[in-house]
Parts: sequence; C-alpha cells; structure tokens
Amino acid sequence: MRHLAIILLSAVCLLSAATAQAQRRINPVTPPPATSGTKKDTKPAEFDKSRLAEMRDAKGNIVLVDTVSGQEYVDTTSVGKVVGNIYPLFHATTVGVDVWDPVMKILGQQYGGIAFWGELSLHNRFKPVFEFGLSSADISPDGFNYTFKSPMAPYFKIGAGYNVFYNSNPDYQLVFGVRYAFTPYSWEISGETNGGYWPPQQIAVPSQSATAGYFELTAGIKVKIFKNISLGWHVKFHSLLHESKSAYGEPMYIPGYGKRGTPISGGFSIMYTLPLNKNSNRKVNTSEEDAAEGTL
Repeated sequence: MRHLAIILLSAVCLLSAATAQAQRRINPVTPPPATSGTKKDTKPAEFDKSRLAEMRDAKGNIVLVDTVSGQEYVDTTSVGKVVGNIYPLFHATTVGVDVWDPVMKILGQQYGGIAFWGELSLHNRFKPVFEFGLSSADISPDGFNYTFKSPMAPYFKIGAGYNVFYNSNPDYQLVFGVRYAFTPYSWEISGETNGGYWPPQQIAVPSQSATAGYFELTAGIKVKIFKNISLGWHVKFHSLLHESKSAYGEPMYIPGYGKRGTPISGGFSIMYTLPLNKNSNRKVNTSEEDAAEGTL
C-alpha cells in the first residue's frame, strides 16, 4: 500500500507540473515596460471627449472643438461630406472687361467693340450678371462693291450663371448661364451693284434706326492667375427674339450679337474679384501632418 501511495502521489505531482507548464505556454507573460527614453514609453495624452463641442468648418466638415483649450479636431467620419452651401450668401463681386472683339478686330474682323460687366457671387454658386458694351461695324463683303455701316452703339445684357463647382475652390470655376440682351442702333448701306450685263448702279440705304432683343446661352471657365486677377474664356450661343422692321430688309449686323446667321461666338475676359466676406475663402488644412496632430 505504501508503494502504491507513493506512485499515486508522484503521478499527481507530475500532472500538476505539466499542467502548469502548459498554462505558461498558452498565456504569455506581459512584456516588461520599454526602456525609458525610447518611443515605446510614450503614450498619447488622455482627454475627456465629453468636453468636445461639435461644429462645422467652412468646408462643411464636422469639427470637434475642445471647450477648455479651444483645440479643433477633424472628425474623420465626416470629412468630405458637405451639406448645403459652404460659402456665405454674399460671397464676392467680380468686374471684368471682354477683350475678345478688340483682339479680333486687330486680326481683321470688320465689326465689334468692347464690353464691361459686373457679377455678384451668391454662395459661390449663383451669379447674377449685368453687361454693358459698345460696338460698331464697317463691313465690305467679299465679291461685292457696297459697304454696310453701323455707328458705335450701346448694348445691354442681364442674366445669371451657375457655377458647377460651387463648394470647391472659387479660384477655379465652370459656369453655365443665360442672358437677355437689348440694343438700340442704326445702320446704312452705300456703294454700287456689280456691273455684269447691266451697267453698275449706285445703291444707298439711308440711316435706319433699329432695335433688337436676343438671348444667349453661355458656358465658360474662370482661372485665377495672380491675387485677385483672373482670366476667363467662354462660348456663346445666341438667337434673336425680336427686332424692329425696315422697308430695306434686315441688317447684316447687330451690336453685341455679331453678324446675322452666326449663332456662336466667343469671349475672353480679364477679371478682378473682390471678396465680400473675410472668411469667404477660408481653407481647411488637410495635410497629413496636421491631420495626424488634430484628428480623432
């Protein structure tokens, strides 16, 4: 019996030792703290999230503001989710001069003038615009011996545009618009008919007073080049809505419109933009470094 008891006691001890060894392999011991001075002993500072107030920045991102320190943190779960308009109602005003016609006249175009316009930017989205221009024509068609003339006359345009990228950087815009134009002007014709079988004959259309109204569809881009100075290119499709009648027929040219039968024209403007709100062009810092410092 004594030998049996010794054997059983030895078996129990061996089993206990094996179990303890197995437990040590399954549950590793927690590693000791890192040596002082290394990066491993640096832990991020703890702070109370309950003192953070939720706000939105100028780009529409949710920003958590520490009510004690004033520190801002960008909520990464909402970055890029923009709600509504991020720019103020009265965002900016722009004045411009369209130099397309003066350049084209230098290149040989027989009509044109110059136009000045002003635009109000609402939320960097909607663009009410007013344009005033002066234009004239002195056209001698190829193959004919007469000249069509229209003295310098004013024209007026009013309308609005829509910036497709209204919640993006206002320095770069893509704008589609519509305008109504009206012009009071006069025109006349002088010269002679071609000879041919009949002898040449003098022709003359005395000065005719006229008015015309037309609409335009526009598409253009705006690009900032230096501080408040921008350049803009646009194309215009226009069509007559109404015009006065003449016993001598229809004039070949209308101020601000161009030659009859030419529904598409272009424009090139130099612009100056004045912000109406000091925070209207506030930019959100999205660099990786700053995001790492202030992102939850």
